[in-house]
Amino acid sequence: MKIIDAHTHLPGRALGGVPTTGTDLRRGFEAEGLSGAWIMTVDGLLGEPARHNDLLAREVENHRDFFVPFCTVSPNLGARACLAELERAADDLGMRGLKLHPWLGAFSMTHPAVVPVLRKAGELGLPVLLHDGTPPYSSPLQVAMAAEQAPAATVILGHAGLDDLFEDAILACLRQPNVYLCLCSLSAGPIGEVLRRCPADRLLFGSDGGLEPGLAKAAMSKFAGLDVSPATRDGLFHGNAQRLLPLG
Repeated sequence: MKIIDAHTHLPGRALGGVPTTGTDLRRGFEAEGLSGAWIMTVDGLLGEPARHNDLLAREVENHRDFFVPFCTVSPNLGARACLAELERAADDLGMRGLKLHPWLGAFSMTHPAVVPVLRKAGELGLPVLLHDGTPPYSSPLQVAMAAEQAPAATVILGHAGLDDLFEDAILACLRQPNVYLCLCSLSAGPIGEVLRRCPADRLLFGSDGGLEPGLAKAAMSKFAGLDVSPATRDGLFHGNAQRLLPLG
């Protein structure tokens, strides 16, 4: 079975990470069974987004058949700077998605730059994956509120609320047709509830791979005891991500 991991990171020096090349990261991911990965910065979530967008683009330049790079911007720099960087990242760097991390970036979903950024991402055809599940800035319903104001954007809850707020993530997905859930870092019980109650075509597999070895394989193991139909499994692990951002 082909597997696209919709939530991975290029390790940097932030959060105790050890910088890794795109080549080495791909080798490790393929050894864990991945056939592709959406990849995002870590260091850029904490500052200097443009520099780290450049770094990520360079690392995956020769691996575009495997990696789908996501840029980042900082709403705290203001809407004008964010929109300019978003356009540069898409047009000049070939970035295909946007990652936002309200918790690490210390901005609220009510920041005046957030909705313009989501709307611009929708214009550019860039899915937006957000960290969620850690209050005060990253609750699923806060993200859904912003997604409602940018209906053309594909907005992905990067952790489906985590174990504490997965019920809110389910509500967000059911209420907002442009909200997707990435089942990254959830326990098996909440994953089962999401699979049972949410539209199967808006679910993605993710692992936070790259932050440490073996995360993709560990994330896959959580599905072993769950009753998942072949069609749902194919969409979750490959088809939905491939439809949003085709590889190949």
